[in-house]
Amino acid sequence: MDDSSQYVYDAKGRQYSASVSADIDGNGGNGGGVFLNQINPGDAVRGKIYFDLPKGDRAVKAVLHDSAFSDGVTVSLKAP
Repeated sequence: MDDSSQYVYDAKGRQYSASVSADIDGNGGNGGGVFLNQINPGDAVRGKIYFDLPKGDRAVKAVLHDSAFSDGVTVSLKAP
């Protein structure tokens, strides 16, 4: 999975890309987590994708892609 093809949006519609360096650090480095892991049918991968938003801003939806060329799927996000 290429985390650079994943995006979140704030309430004003601004798009934010994943932070690849934070993803590597946050998922244990050395390819841990989701960064550039190939996910085959029937397999599962767990990890976190980190986004750098301005202080006080929050993501309201994510658009997740299986590749840079897919249309993606939109997921609504709720505050914890």
